[in-house]
Amino acid sequence: MDDSNSSPVRATDPARFGRMVEPSYASQRSTAEVVGSSIALLALVVGLPVALFVLSGPPPIPTSVPSLRDLAQQLSVEDLLTVLVAVVWLTWAYFLVCVVVEVIAARRGGLARPVPLAGPLQRLAQVLVGALLLSGLLAAPAQASMVAEAANAPTGPVASAAVTGGPSAAVTSSAAAQSTQTDTADESDSLTGKRVYDVKAPKEGYHDNLWDIAERHLGDGRRYKEIYELNKDREQLDGRQLDLARLIQPGWGLVMPDDATGVARVSAPAAPAAPAAPGEAAQSEASGEVAQSGAPGAATVGAASTQDDAAWMAGGGLLAAGLLGALALQRRRGIGRRPDGDALEGEGELRFTATTTRSSWLDRALRDLAMDCRGQSMTPPPVYAVIVNDDSIDLLLAPAVLDAVDGWSVEDDGRRWHHGRDHDEPATASTEVAPYPALASLGVDADGRDVLVDLEAAGGIVSIAGDGSVATEVAAAIAVQCATSPWAEAVRVSASDLPAGIADIGDERIRIVDDLDAAAAEYEEQLDRLRVDVLTGRMGRRAFVPTHLLVCGSEPGSDLAARLGGLVGNGRQALSIVVAGDHKAARWRLHVDEFGVLSIPQLNLTVTANRISTAEVDAVAELFAASREPERTDAGTRTPIPQPRYAHDDAAWTTGARRVGVLGKVSVSGVGDLPAERANLTTELIVFLAMHRDSVHPHVLAGALWPRGVSTDVLEAAVERGRAWLGSDTDGSHFLLEDADGRLSLSDAVVCDWDCVRTLLLQSRATQSPRDEIDLLRRALKMMRATPFEGVPEKRYGWVAHDDAIRTMILVAVDAAQRLAELLGTAGDPDGAGEAAQAGLRMCPSSQSLWRQLIRSRYASAGVAGVQHTLDQMSGQLTGVALDSETEALIEEFLPDTHSPATGNAAG
Repeated sequence: MDDSNSSPVRATDPARFGRMVEPSYASQRSTAEVVGSSIALLALVVGLPVALFVLSGPPPIPTSVPSLRDLAQQLSVEDLLTVLVAVVWLTWAYFLVCVVVEVIAARRGGLARPVPLAGPLQRLAQVLVGALLLSGLLAAPAQASMVAEAANAPTGPVASAAVTGGPSAAVTSSAAAQSTQTDTADESDSLTGKRVYDVKAPKEGYHDNLWDIAERHLGDGRRYKEIYELNKDREQLDGRQLDLARLIQPGWGLVMPDDATGVARVSAPAAPAAPAAPGEAAQSEASGEVAQSGAPGAATVGAASTQDDAAWMAGGGLLAAGLLGALALQRRRGIGRRPDGDALEGEGELRFTATTTRSSWLDRALRDLAMDCRGQSMTPPPVYAVIVNDDSIDLLLAPAVLDAVDGWSVEDDGRRWHHGRDHDEPATASTEVAPYPALASLGVDADGRDVLVDLEAAGGIVSIAGDGSVATEVAAAIAVQCATSPWAEAVRVSASDLPAGIADIGDERIRIVDDLDAAAAEYEEQLDRLRVDVLTGRMGRRAFVPTHLLVCGSEPGSDLAARLGGLVGNGRQALSIVVAGDHKAARWRLHVDEFGVLSIPQLNLTVTANRISTAEVDAVAELFAASREPERTDAGTRTPIPQPRYAHDDAAWTTGARRVGVLGKVSVSGVGDLPAERANLTTELIVFLAMHRDSVHPHVLAGALWPRGVSTDVLEAAVERGRAWLGSDTDGSHFLLEDADGRLSLSDAVVCDWDCVRTLLLQSRATQSPRDEIDLLRRALKMMRATPFEGVPEKRYGWVAHDDAIRTMILVAVDAAQRLAELLGTAGDPDGAGEAAQAGLRMCPSSQSLWRQLIRSRYASAGVAGVQHTLDQMSGQLTGVALDSETEALIEEFLPDTHSPATGNAAG
């Protein structure tokens, strides 16, 4: 196997300390470099003063203060030579100070503080000392000791993770491995889900070191400090700890930052196969094949992989995407009030976590699959699990299906269908039914791929055993996403012993059940309708076929457990039951530990689980509650406008050397191009500073752009990149400023459209002239291009939610458009009033007050035909949104004898 393209499966037995692993990298420090650095440093530190002493004697140290007469005399050649010798001695002494500072800092594992006025001298000392320390020369005694111990370590078969399915892992045969089996298992558990780098043994004079490791796997050698901080208190299998950043030992396992590339995550130890439950042998053939079909098809899902598809971990991407999608749909129905602080923090985390692109692609691909199956008069394949990343979708099937529809390839003898982005067509809205509405994401595997299971396919109860509190959070996550995922529109969720706030999330697809016995009786009455061939039913009738999910947040009593077991059938059906806790008749047994590592032995799947806590449920519930409650304002009062720091207007926007736009698609104008991989972050940095015109502490900026944390050097590099991108003004000053305390801000020469709009609107409220007010309102609305922060990159701009900026902008825009429409309507300009309403609708398409203004203006200019045209437009924007009583009354006023289809669509 080519080590340059893959990472070995991490062994966790003691014998790994004795392995001489070939380095899989080309970056090696040569012997010549080490020798050259040693000679250069020795020559400068020792050779230079010796030469000076031989040539000119001891340093010319003055014995008295020179008089004015001495200073006025002409210097002789001897005086000049004395001065030059003194300068060289001082330079050497300063260089010696730099060397000492660099050595002390390096031995402590950090970077040296700058020595005042030492610039080039300290850089030279840093290069020479760094070359020696990083090469391992100065750490040679400690490393040599470790190499000797490694040579004496027991060798033999190395335990490795099983990658071909089944419950058992490979075992070691040496007595030494058996004697330390418990310690090895403990270390494996503590590293599960983390990226771990194995320190290589010395080869040809090269010693592995943190700088080179950071350079290879983090892209920047200066990030070695992050690796040091993650490992300094960890005890290695040999009992040692990382005390100095330069003293790492061969065979040590170093925990790496989550964004490390080319370093595999440690998988959870394979769980033993669950014993067959009584009567389980009588399950149907289809359900039985699910438990066995993972052997070749799903085996690699839970194993440590050589790929590095994901730039994120901890799962939750599809869960967050579903929640944000449901929240956006709710907000289309009205602007709502401001959520509380915890809820805004929660929305920022959702935005940072959500994989919305992946979610929408999966939804469309599955609907297109159903449409293609319908076109070929075939039932969709019997999916029991789905694995998806940003580039591919894999369907795991039982029983196998050998003939796939166009766009899907057959693998593993029909047990897996594969679909890639390369044969994906441009996104189009699909009206096809979702074939697998009960798909629930359990979390992400070691490669960052989402692993979903179809709860309808379980053929029995799904239990989540292990850590009780974590199991409840996993169950809550399943309930929430089945009530909010875009493909789960047909699911009706009943939740028991889960946070009460769950009932407020999403639409009405989820309810809290206080009496499980009553719920069981309700389902018993519907058994004939629940035990149907749901896939055939959905394809045959092209109608809404609901599926029901019962989620129990705690283990039910024995009598109720037996009753629940009687509700589920042997095959795919329209009722699924998930229980947090053990259930003796469970068909699928999930196990989750205290760290959130979830395994499904029957399906050979291991993931980092999706979870949602009570506090998170409450925060999300508050977001939905706030979106349903209109902003309360006193009668006759207008929306307050935050005062901008700089009184820029549309003229300043037109002439601005640098412009930041947020009222529509985010943009930074007047700058050059950036590399694609840098553009999103740098743009967000500038936009954040444009939205916070008072000086910003770097820690605040870091918390906004990197909510999960970032090292100081990365932050500083990003700021410098932004400063260089914005450039300098005509007077030479930077557009990105930094004060004496290190706080950051944009100069007043950088113009933001949100500042301009606020300035114009505040002026419009201050003027006494209706004509001037109309002019100022028109100029402000002209700058409002579309919904604020439109099309921002995925997993960015979470701070916008925390600031509640978008809601504030929309409220201000609606207020301005409403006011301008009223002024123009009163002035007898219905067309102008209609244009004002449409300008506001660009910012807030769901504002029924603006739709009413548009109906009035169109009726005044075009009569009934204008009203009907407006209703047709409104229907497309307000589909699924109930009309306000005022809107319905206005429509009835203008169309008394006509039942507008638009009204019915909007209300429906």
